[in-house]
Amino acid sequence: MNENGDNFTPPNFENFQIIGGPNQSIKTSYVNGEQNFSKTFSYFLKPLKKGKLIIYQATVTIDGQEYKSLPVEVNVTNSVKGANSNSDNEYFDDDNIELIASVSKSSPYINEPITIVYKLYYKSPINVSNASESEAPKYKDFFTQNIKIPQLKVDRETYKGQIYNVVDWKKVVLYPQRDGNLEISPLSLNLVLDFPTNKRDFFGNIIRDQASKIITTGSKIITVRKLPDNGKPKNFSGAVGQFEFDIILNKNSLKASESFQAKVKVTGQGNLKLFDLPNLMVPASMELYEPERKENVKTNLSGMSGTIENIYTIVPKYQGKFPIQELEFSYFDPLEKTYKTVKSQKLNIDVFEGPTLSSNNNENIVLPVSESFKFIKKENNFTIINKEQFSNTSTFYILLSIPVLSLLSFIIFYSLPKRKELNNYEKIKKVYKQIKINLNNAEKSIGNKDEFYDLVEKAIYNCLKARFSIETNKLNKESIKKQMILEGISIDKIKIILKLVESCERARYSNSSDYEMTNDLNIARKIFDEILKK
Repeated sequence: MNENGDNFTPPNFENFQIIGGPNQSIKTSYVNGEQNFSKTFSYFLKPLKKGKLIIYQATVTIDGQEYKSLPVEVNVTNSVKGANSNSDNEYFDDDNIELIASVSKSSPYINEPITIVYKLYYKSPINVSNASESEAPKYKDFFTQNIKIPQLKVDRETYKGQIYNVVDWKKVVLYPQRDGNLEISPLSLNLVLDFPTNKRDFFGNIIRDQASKIITTGSKIITVRKLPDNGKPKNFSGAVGQFEFDIILNKNSLKASESFQAKVKVTGQGNLKLFDLPNLMVPASMELYEPERKENVKTNLSGMSGTIENIYTIVPKYQGKFPIQELEFSYFDPLEKTYKTVKSQKLNIDVFEGPTLSSNNNENIVLPVSESFKFIKKENNFTIINKEQFSNTSTFYILLSIPVLSLLSFIIFYSLPKRKELNNYEKIKKVYKQIKINLNNAEKSIGNKDEFYDLVEKAIYNCLKARFSIETNKLNKESIKKQMILEGISIDKIKIILKLVESCERARYSNSSDYEMTNDLNIARKIFDEILKK
């Protein structure tokens, strides 16, 4: 066909694995003034089983006409030992090339970190000219932290008593989320190997050849131990590692109605992103605002280390000296195999220049004595009224107030729904603006799975709370689905929202590609526009 044929659909390679391709080649020739054009699509296949296998039809559409290839039957038998097979394949045994998954600990506690380093070992004179993952490992029931490898490089290392070339292919830190036997699926690499043959060229140099090989680590079983129940503190929130705990104030003295900040801070090494900090307790005479959570956490082969903190803004109402209650923080130390509890230091706030509280009742404001009984008058100027006038009676004022109260009630009753609707509109408008900020930040975080899905999840829950008034403690898939059905949202849109929620939940325990993140971001933008603008 003297046409390009871009509408090409490859065949179904059932029972085959694609090792390479598709590769394209184009050939144009002129014979007796006539142009001949051809395009070739090439695939390198590996059969997955023996027997008669079928390569099905490929199709191409040219000028609206569909053309099909004929099915091809391939008979796969046992391997045949050729004349040069000994010299060509002697390099491909397990002693010359091997993929290893090195696990730092095979029996950790729940939330105790383990490290897996995937290493590729191979001997000279083999060279690896290309490598790609044909099967990525799955870490079900693990919280995953990947350690970036800036550039793959070849080192020399002694392995099994011999010198090997070694490449660190992948490094990952895992935090098991439940006890029992947890399986880590294999990592498989598709390698293109360069090796010498027993042939020589015209100048006597050894001719090298290439071959493809799939190599795998095999699956790994991690036996996760449950945290002991004996000695577990009541306030234990799941922290595992070694930590320090404290409360830090930015001010010790201030005026009433001024604000100060208190940091509830945990520093150390462990599962820092996987537990909650204890809540700050202040006297009832102080106004306490919702905290802002900040994380400064780095991950290396030892696990997560750094600082997490909740920053509270507090406004005292009255003057006086007020204590900040001690807080306790409990964690499990896997090295010593015991629970530990640490306390914050005792703190006091000195508040001046403001109203005071009585010592008996902290909620009563004490005024100066000179003004305490000022409202009591010592003398009166009463006069005797001989005859009561109707205009001074209570009946007159009641009758006079009825039309006024009726008019006010009508105005309030009529304007309240509109005001409520306007307030709701302003609220949704404000939330929509915040959601757009979250999604724009999520777009900048593509490639950072945890930060990206955390921002998308915040946007989802802000949308649901603003649009459907779903309470925070009821933000689960069943409640979301039920409320959206009551609001008349279509089933298709409900499925999209629930799928986004599942993507955010799944991202905590598994990897996500940049393509998946971009796709989820586009879906989120579209569905939020449709729901909130409605």
